[in-house]
Amino acid sequence: MNRLQLDDFWSLALRLSLASIWLNAGVLGKLLSPGFLNPNSNDYVGLTILYFAQGSPIRGFLYAVAFPHPILTGILVMIGEISFGLSFLLGLGVRLSGTTAFATNLIYFLSASWTGAEEFGINLLMMLLDAYFVAYGAGRYSLDEILERKTRVVSSKYLVVVGIAIYAIVVMWLYLYGIGA
Repeated sequence: MNRLQLDDFWSLALRLSLASIWLNAGVLGKLLSPGFLNPNSNDYVGLTILYFAQGSPIRGFLYAVAFPHPILTGILVMIGEISFGLSFLLGLGVRLSGTTAFATNLIYFLSASWTGAEEFGINLLMMLLDAYFVAYGAGRYSLDEILERKTRVVSSKYLVVVGIAIYAIVVMWLYLYGIGA
């Protein structure tokens, strides 16, 4: 295996690993968890938000944006995690999803890292991997690569800006929706 093939292999391995983490969290941890959106359950997303907010440096943000509507926040988190997982799995829209996944992991990191090494480590590692894929793309074995060869795709710089804009719009919508309730 030459150097280029080895780089392609490791990029694919990292992308699939990241996809499995996102899909596990979104599908098994949330979608298939009967208590995630149930206010009467110990697994309820609202209790998680309250717990994380206790020691978080972004406590005010969590109370203003996530806590007023925990079920809506939970649904958006679930959709995001599953979308990131599918994007990384297929290698489709990786720069865009990597940007929004980075922002999501940053929120998770700032929200939960105070709870212990597990939350600190996994979110920091995922932010690094997200940043890698934003910078370098999905790699040779991806749908992004096929599309780039067959079509003229928008510059990756624009996808990063679009990803940040999407995330900012969702956060502002949650914040404004929370104030109006």
